[in-house]
Amino acid sequence: MNASNSSDDHVADIVFCVLNGVAFVVCLAAAILVFALRLHVKIVYRLSLYQVLAGIAVATAETLEIVFLNYDKSSQVYARLCIAIGFFVLYTQWMKGFLHDVGDLHLFCFAVLHKNLRKLEALYVVTSLLVPALFAIIPLITHTYHDSALGCYINKYNNTVTDEVAEIERLALWDVPRYGHTVLWYLQPWLPW
Repeated sequence: MNASNSSDDHVADIVFCVLNGVAFVVCLAAAILVFALRLHVKIVYRLSLYQVLAGIAVATAETLEIVFLNYDKSSQVYARLCIAIGFFVLYTQWMKGFLHDVGDLHLFCFAVLHKNLRKLEALYVVTSLLVPALFAIIPLITHTYHDSALGCYINKYNNTVTDEVAEIERLALWDVPRYGHTVLWYLQPWLPW
């Protein structure tokens, strides 16, 4: 890698972290407003608040990667921090996705089917907090969290597993759910319900 690419990578990392910092501030302001205006007593606003809090968690996780800009990548501390941040990023991304989906499900049932699922709110939240840990722990068990082009994430070019295993993990744990969720979101108006 030449010096130019390294410099470009640093600039891209800094911009990414700054944008996540801005997202953190915006989500924090939204959460403060929800509590200040006492909107959290209504279920619809609480579902939105869960999304905002998940946004704070995701922005925090992704902003933490700025720690690695000038870090000695050969140290044991770097490897452990990278694994922890990789886990935290994947966990928060899945958590945000789950909270979004259960919020959509609740609003759909309420608005279209005229069913009030308020009793299930605690189940939504607990499920959205626990199930993502099952997905984020898989690369921890298989030792595939490493420094990659995406930051500390599932890296298929490491010496602990075959490239195929890491590629399957990346597809199953990140690409398919992420892009599948996006496709379903845009197809939603044309679905039969």
